[in-house]
Amino acid sequence: MTKRQYLISGVLTLLILLIGAFAFQRFKAQKESTVSDKSTEETKSNIRLVETASFTSATLPSKIDIDGRVSAYEQINIMPEVTGKLLPANKTYKTGSYFEKGDLLFNIEKNDETYSLYAQRSTLLNAITQIMPDLKFDYPSAFTQWDNYLQQFSVEKNTAPLPTAQTDSEKYFIAGKNIYNLYYTIKAQEDRLKNHQIYAPFSGVMLNINAFPGSLVSPGMTLANIMNTSRYEMIAPVAMDKIAFIKPGQQLTLSSSVLDKTYKGTVQRVSRQIDQSTQSVPVYISVQGTGLKDGIFLEGTLQGNALKDVVEIPRDIMLDQEHIYIVQDDQVAKKAIEIVSRTDESLMVKGIDPSDKVVIAGINNLYVGQQVNESN
Repeated sequence: MTKRQYLISGVLTLLILLIGAFAFQRFKAQKESTVSDKSTEETKSNIRLVETASFTSATLPSKIDIDGRVSAYEQINIMPEVTGKLLPANKTYKTGSYFEKGDLLFNIEKNDETYSLYAQRSTLLNAITQIMPDLKFDYPSAFTQWDNYLQQFSVEKNTAPLPTAQTDSEKYFIAGKNIYNLYYTIKAQEDRLKNHQIYAPFSGVMLNINAFPGSLVSPGMTLANIMNTSRYEMIAPVAMDKIAFIKPGQQLTLSSSVLDKTYKGTVQRVSRQIDQSTQSVPVYISVQGTGLKDGIFLEGTLQGNALKDVVEIPRDIMLDQEHIYIVQDDQVAKKAIEIVSRTDESLMVKGIDPSDKVVIAGINNLYVGQQVNESN
């Protein structure tokens, strides 16, 4: 090769190297720009938008959700104390029949007992008659009142109280003639005779009837089962951590979604036993009102004791039983709190400061340290 050819070849080589270096630098700058843009976009996409709120502690009443089924406060079995044939009453009752307090429910035949009572009264009348001559001579001051007693005495009427003895000797004389024994035997029979008529102890309904007119009844036999319809009781299971806030005498309003009515309830007593299956304590609440039926489901909210320095927050912002999310320096952080009381929708807690920015929306998939933007 000539010198000219070597010169041309060197120039071309140098030119090619310069063009290659320029192209390399150009492609490298474009790649770095693309990577930088992607990194910025990924960083921006990781910043979440969350809603925060601030809470101030205060003294709030504890709210306890109450629900349960209503049952009759008084539901009893009617049993006779005497033996006899069942006679028709003033009204024929069937299962579901309504009755008023004092209505005659069952009438048991009492002819034999009545005639036996007449005989006992006749025996007393005869005994008093026999002592009248002795009273006239030995106790003249007592003769007049005993004479008046005899004149008013009737074997078909309830026996009136005996005249009061004026002296001990008169009392001993009357007792020696067996007068007092006869009198109290008659009074016991008179009381027993009242058991042949069974009257309603309250207003209510017949749940079932097991005996009808013509049946022979005896002591201990169940004639019917009746229920008081003027007073009901609701048994509400309450969690153990809320029992301390419930006291007898507290009042609340109960409602029924089926009847679309409200009723007033009063806490009557709190059980000392725990339902082991649910770890709850039964609370008994008396309920009164028109339209109540045995078995109706009622619910309400009981205002318990005042809770000091607590904050009410929604239940769904809790991460677990002890923590919530807050925002610090545009990052997500966990904070421990103490739950004091619960309702179906909210919690009464301690441990939240007024300066805390509590995350109340957008909690899903958040993690500690994540960058966030706030939407108040």
